Amino acid sequence: MRVNNRQSGIGLVEVLVAVLLLSVAVLGFSALQMRAISATDESLIRTKSLTIIRNLAEVMRAYPEAYVTGSGSSFAKAVASDNNAVPTVQAVVSSNATDSVTIDSQVVSIVGTDSCLSTTTKTIEGKEIAQQSCDINQLAARDALIVKKMAKDQDLSVSIVMCPGTSAQAIQQQMCVITAWSDTKAILDDNDSKACASANGVYKTGSHCLISEAY
Repeated sequence: MRVNNRQSGIGLVEVLVAVLLLSVAVLGFSALQMRAISATDESLIRTKSLTIIRNLAEVMRAYPEAYVTGSGSSFAKAVASDNNAVPTVQAVVSSNATDSVTIDSQVVSIVGTDSCLSTTTKTIEGKEIAQQSCDINQLAARDALIVKKMAKDQDLSVSIVMCPGTSAQAIQQQMCVITAWSDTKAILDDNDSKACASANGVYKTGSHCLISEAY
């Protein structure tokens, strides 16, 4: 009786090829997952940016006659016709202030303690009224600070500039709200590589930002 002693099976080369193909497939899937996560994060931050832009645009429309002059975080009331006048909301958002600013020597803060925004009252002729009253510039500054704080909490930088091609700096006219994240700056600049866009409003390659026109 003849016995067949020949045996067949999988060799080492076949195993290595199978492992290689599996590794390529797993790496491709991992890259796809990372790309999907990145796209989701980008979508989320853009949604947050749009919310900030909408809120800021509403604040701008609420105070069309609020103008100030000054720099840093200290401003004084101005009229729109003044050469150095800037819309109050733009001035506050573009300043280095985060929690408080000074308007006409009056500190305006998000909290509003001991300022025209506080809840302290006084009685005059039997009527209870606010201890101090806010003017339109102080109210505009408070609302601008609140939106700026919201942006900061979301790791967003925000600024308001004249849109390219706009000749007058006025809330009633075309203004551009810029939000930026990651290492992008919320500015329009030809020379700064980290700027959101060029001076004429063209997005720079690789920038992470949104530019929205507000009227």
